[in-house]
Amino acid sequence: MSAHPISVCIVCRNEADKLGPCLESVAWADEVIVMDLESVDASADVAEAHGARVVRRAPLPIVEPLREELASVASGEWVLAMDPDERVSPGLATALREASARGDIDAVEIPFTHFDFGHRPTHRLHRFEPRPRMYRRGVVVWPAEPNKHPDVAAGRTLRLPDSDEVVMIHDRNRSVVEAVDRVIRYAPAEAQAMIDRGETFTARRMFATLGGKARKQFIHGEPWLDGVPGFMRAGVLVAFHFYVWACFWELSGAPKTAEDDAYVLRITAPLRGLRGLLSVVRAPLRLLRLLRPGSR
Repeated sequence: MSAHPISVCIVCRNEADKLGPCLESVAWADEVIVMDLESVDASADVAEAHGARVVRRAPLPIVEPLREELASVASGEWVLAMDPDERVSPGLATALREASARGDIDAVEIPFTHFDFGHRPTHRLHRFEPRPRMYRRGVVVWPAEPNKHPDVAAGRTLRLPDSDEVVMIHDRNRSVVEAVDRVIRYAPAEAQAMIDRGETFTARRMFATLGGKARKQFIHGEPWLDGVPGFMRAGVLVAFHFYVWACFWELSGAPKTAEDDAYVLRITAPLRGLRGLLSVVRAPLRLLRLLRPGSR
């Protein structure tokens, strides 16, 4: 046991095929705990074969409420929260061990490299996305809301450099089916969290949010750098947020208000104008086709 032990905490359900490489990448840790959510495959057996302690629990559709529950049974000073489809690079293992000895930090932001559909991203948006996944147990608490990160006191987070040598490798969406499954599990949960926070659905907020997500993925993220896989990644990520807002609208009572209707008409005015312009342009083209010899 090291002077500042690190406990790796992994929540798993029916991911035996991913769990092995994940566990192999954290063999250096002081403690590895796998929370198995009633898997019907060999997940628990794989965990035990790699020397991990297995904690069994009834499943939940999302992982966040379980992270703190699992951390509470860990013994390390530090917790490294992971999913079965993630792997610690050798350089990252060294960096985390060095960070654990520091007394001036309570969390470490790790650069994540997201492999979607088997392809490594080029743009830093997906190649080095910072996520605070290692934190001091008992000082930092993981929130239960979906896709939320813990709050850390100002100045107490160490951000590791954007380098391929110190990344967490994340096989995020190995297939379209996996991407859809995540939407099914997370979109309703995120929408319910919005309801629980007292948020109100409006068309203005929805279009503003989705427009921002589309701009981030399709423009700022430069998906063309990765060809078709890049656009598939961008499309899947934006579609996820669309379904969150669709669920939010439904859980809000599927409202149809005069204010929302007016806003939709206003922001779609350019599209309707373009459609009219295209109709004007197409009319003479259709006439030319009719007058062309042999068109009848």
